[in-house]
Amino acid sequence: GKILNTYGNHELYNLSRDRLAEKLNIPFTLEDTGDLVGYYTHLIENCNQNEEEQSSSSSMKLRALVLDTYDLCLLDRCPDSSHKRHRAHEILSANNHNYPHEENSPEGLEGTNRRFVAFNGGIDEPQLEWLRCSLEMARENEEKVIVFSHQPIHPDSTWPTCLVWNYDEVLDILRSYKDVIIASFSGHAHKGGYVRDEESGIHFRSVEAILESS
Repeated sequence: GKILNTYGNHELYNLSRDRLAEKLNIPFTLEDTGDLVGYYTHLIENCNQNEEEQSSSSSMKLRALVLDTYDLCLLDRCPDSSHKRHRAHEILSANNHNYPHEENSPEGLEGTNRRFVAFNGGIDEPQLEWLRCSLEMARENEEKVIVFSHQPIHPDSTWPTCLVWNYDEVLDILRSYKDVIIASFSGHAHKGGYVRDEESGIHFRSVEAILESS
């Protein structure tokens, strides 16, 4: 089947979004701000189903929804012209007293506030609106959805320092489509983690990094 890629901080330490689009076949969107953002969706076809099962009204239609959690961030955003980098600067300035001198340090921050470090990012309003519309369309089409992102979304599935900056906004949207979403998979937190959200029943799984494997 089709390989679906997202990207994270380590990719941005080494490559531009233009190069990532070429190497990983990520369909970046050029937003009105002039910034590239890599969120997209893909309907997964079950190759194991025979024709009769595929045509059956009871067969499940599964959609992958890939989020870009480095939408709002400092990484590979132009310091002079990027609207999203400016927003990221404002977010970090308001929430981390170590910034900008120790931009990746959560020292002195407590709980989920430890997420406000420069190796993380957030999701801007255009992408949030796209997420709502995509989930609404999936509901209308009677599809089930699996969400993929580099950064974890649920605070109980990861270390606080690895969360999406506005994880709470994203989580609220996902919970409102609990009849549609099966699970959310992420990386970033090298030791991994898992929780089934009590409010929605959605599974949130952060997959361990290869370097943590024995």
